Amino acid sequence: MEVSRIKQRFFIACLGLALAIALFTGVFAVMGWGSLLRDVGSAVLYPFQWVGAKVGNGVTGFFSYFQDIDSLREELESVRAENESLKSELIDAEIMADENSWLYRYLSMKEEHGDYSLCAASVIASSSSSGEGGDYALELTLNRGTSSGVQAGMPVVTSLGLVGVVVETGLNHCRVMTLMDTSVSVGAVTTRSTQNGLCEGDYARLHDGHATLKGLPEESDVEVGDIVVTSGRGSVYPYGIPIGRVVDIQSNAYSRTTEAAVEPFTDFTDLTQVVILTDYVHYVDGYEQPVGGKS
Repeated sequence: MEVSRIKQRFFIACLGLALAIALFTGVFAVMGWGSLLRDVGSAVLYPFQWVGAKVGNGVTGFFSYFQDIDSLREELESVRAENESLKSELIDAEIMADENSWLYRYLSMKEEHGDYSLCAASVIASSSSSGEGGDYALELTLNRGTSSGVQAGMPVVTSLGLVGVVVETGLNHCRVMTLMDTSVSVGAVTTRSTQNGLCEGDYARLHDGHATLKGLPEESDVEVGDIVVTSGRGSVYPYGIPIGRVVDIQSNAYSRTTEAAVEPFTDFTDLTQVVILTDYVHYVDGYEQPVGGKS
């Protein structure tokens, strides 16, 4: 608005000057001094014409500068909006990729274990303990309960291996204690030497994210790198669920036993989707023990 007023005032001043010159031109023409007047007028008006042109161009350039700023601002906002849209699309794509990956693993589990009835579940809450590799989940709350056929005592797994066991159920939720918690004890066996023991949570090893394979004889045939799976002993876990890999072995001279540190295959720092084994045949000493609806 201020620029417009300057232009108007400058125009009025020039118009007044032009009228005055026209009046004097008429007078001088009557008196026969027209040629002289033209020369003098040109000399007088030239500075004003030059200044007027420069001021006009300057005002126009000044005004155009702000128009350019507005244009750049609009373009910047457009780029920002497009950037946010691309970020949102990327996040959606990553979520979809994770969901597709989980679905593929779940379907693969169903195909591999046709004799199991599986119930996919999402982790809706967890309790954890901090360690060197992150926060290791000790307890989980899942979005499946008795309405989905879930009962206390059912094993919980991922496509990688054992997670833990259901300890409490509600209509639409259940509570799970993981292998990282000291309350969980799993009958386990090494696949190479078939050495039996108990795999348990151990607070002394939790900092490293490891469980402990206990109850091994002092001279047991266990080596670093051995694979540990569920033994099927007891009434909870069927045989062959992967647990982890032996990463360290220690002998206890006092109890004359050997303990092995086991690094779980399951990542207890990143549990979002799990599977509950709701229906399967469990073999104990060669005899079938149906779990869930199997009979």
